Amino acid sequence: MKKLLLILFEFLGFIVFFLIGIIAISFLDDFGAGLPLWIAIICIYIWLTRDDKDGFYRLFKDTHQSNLDDIERQELEEQEAEVIQ
Repeated sequence: MKKLLLILFEFLGFIVFFLIGIIAISFLDDFGAGLPLWIAIICIYIWLTRDDKDGFYRLFKDTHQSNLDDIERQELEEQEAEVIQ
């Protein structure tokens, strides 16, 4: 139940950031600052939720680590193939 509540609050926080972004972009759209502001809001949201184990930061970090592990495994397989030949 606690995890469900945390997911609900995270989703609610994302919606609030989304609405704040839309409002800020509508105010700053005349100056052409819409896209940089939107990117900044997304980065701030990711940074604020960096300690959440189900957040975007951990997802990106785990994906990056998985890619590094795959590269290391492929290098070892290539070295084994060279030794066998």
